[in-house]
Amino acid sequence: METECTAEKASPLCGFVALLLTLGTTSLMNGSLFPQFDAIFMFARDISVTFSAATLLGLGLAAYRAPRLLRERAIVAVAVACLVGGGALLALGLGFSAPAPLVAGASLAAIGRSVATISVALYLARLEMHATAVIIAAAYTVQLAASPASSLLPPWVGTALFLAFPLAAIALTARGARLYFDMAHDRPSPSDIAVTRPASFLAPFSALFVCLFLFQVAFGFALRFGEVAGTPRMSFLSAIPLALVALYVTCSRRRFPADGLVQLSALTVMAGFLLATQPLLAADSGAADVALLNAGNGLFIMAAQMALITIAARNPLGAITTVAWGNGVSALGSLTGAAAGMLANGAAASVPALRVAIPAALLLVFAAYVTIGLKRFTFAGAIDGIDPVLVGATTTGKGTDAGAQAVPGAGTGSVPVPMPAARTPEEAFASRCAAIASEFSLTPREAEVFAMLARGRDRAYIEEALVVSRNTVKAHVKHVYAKLGIHSHQELLDLVEG
Repeated sequence: METECTAEKASPLCGFVALLLTLGTTSLMNGSLFPQFDAIFMFARDISVTFSAATLLGLGLAAYRAPRLLRERAIVAVAVACLVGGGALLALGLGFSAPAPLVAGASLAAIGRSVATISVALYLARLEMHATAVIIAAAYTVQLAASPASSLLPPWVGTALFLAFPLAAIALTARGARLYFDMAHDRPSPSDIAVTRPASFLAPFSALFVCLFLFQVAFGFALRFGEVAGTPRMSFLSAIPLALVALYVTCSRRRFPADGLVQLSALTVMAGFLLATQPLLAADSGAADVALLNAGNGLFIMAAQMALITIAARNPLGAITTVAWGNGVSALGSLTGAAAGMLANGAAASVPALRVAIPAALLLVFAAYVTIGLKRFTFAGAIDGIDPVLVGATTTGKGTDAGAQAVPGAGTGSVPVPMPAARTPEEAFASRCAAIASEFSLTPREAEVFAMLARGRDRAYIEEALVVSRNTVKAHVKHVYAKLGIHSHQELLDLVEG
């Protein structure tokens, strides 16, 4: 008999438990497992995080370019094998202080953890968005509050839980996440769809992903800067701001306050860096700076994960790419920040003045990015800017594409163009397209591409019909969108429909 957690319908309770397990894995990794590595081979932790980032980015790229190659059952089987095999090698490496099996085991476990992260995010994308918001806020609050306890566990207990948690998370969510893998097998890849519908998918270096990277740099720095015997400084006080947000989200039915959290997060992170430059002012044995940095990161990552999951739910065909790439970029940011923290520790040991100079420099860089780089970026805009693609629609180019859901308020605001009389609906449609092409000064080839887009033709169809390359089609689509002053396929349809 199926349990509620393995049934086809996604369960909020299972989503919460699974997310808490994956977040708990991160806490155990940083507070219990990684400190054991330093006495054997200190770079094992960085190598394992690199494997995690590479796995996430690789899966994201594969889902974007060739999603038919991704078989959910095969990926889950590989993840389970990596966690089990990685656990055996970790036990061998830790037990005999052997660097080679330690690195191999940590790297294999990182691959399994990455799959668990994707599976949980895809599962949450199936839930009603308010339920997902409550789950994310509550889970991150619990994680930050409980993280200091991870360093108090016996090493073997922390290692065992580190391996068991992602296995349990996969067991809870794999079946529910399978839907997104199944969707991709009979449809064009997101990279093909993005040629004619560029607004349907996030660009690899979009502002959202850049934000993820930079904020995770701050988190990675906080983990390693001033660490004691390889163990990060932590404080349960970091969870207080997150608890207040969780209370607000639970009691309110309003849209998740992602942009407000980003602003609050930026202030908190900058306060943490500022306090790190004034250690004599830090309370709680000098851990107040880290508490602020961790709280700021927690607030931001709550908003970022909610944005990634909302975008995944808005456009299921790009769901795997969105959550995998976003989490991969986050892992790279943590790795970069951790390296900066280690450099700061080493430099401060020989030149005490750098104990202040390095956080001050990071504060300046971070403040510059927040005030300049994020001036025109909003999470709400990133979400609303995604042009949805209906999963049930055909994108083969054999008929009119019904694949764009209506976007509230979409439209160009242009004055309807008078059409000459036409005898048939097809002639009326062609006449309308020709009138728009003339009004906006489209070239003859751009007018052809515009008419095909209006009929729902995909990249492969246009490429074959016009006997041009993929890049040429992409360039024509870009020019058409720019001349029409639109940003999505839905706006193009609205313009044609008048």
